[in-house]
Amino acid sequence: ASDWQSYNAVFGAANNPWDLSRTPGGSSGGEAAALAAGLSYLSAGSDIGGSIRVPAHFCGVYGHKPTLGVVPLRGHIPPPPGGPPGPPSSLAVAGPLARSAADLALALQILGGPDGDEARAYRWSLP
Repeated sequence: ASDWQSYNAVFGAANNPWDLSRTPGGSSGGEAAALAAGLSYLSAGSDIGGSIRVPAHFCGVYGHKPTLGVVPLRGHIPPPPGGPPGPPSSLAVAGPLARSAADLALALQILGGPDGDEARAYRWSLP
């Protein structure tokens, strides 16, 4: 079952900055809420089933789930204890969130590209 809330045991539930009675959405909801509130210009999240895209939609910002390998996963959350090393899933990707489409394209250019032994995608540029 999915849960489209953002909750942290230390700080509690995150709120949508446009309506504090609503959630900012899934696991990257705090990032999307911070962007929408003007606290940052660019953010990064991870996405398997909508964790970038849903919060971006709920908060009125831009989010992109790139193709696997476009944004390297180096430094991403490690696998669970006893789990296999390496990327957690062929569906898990890192991607940018931003307040405009132009900023989203810039963020993808900054984050994207091969990274050492994780280089599974070619360097590319947006038109």
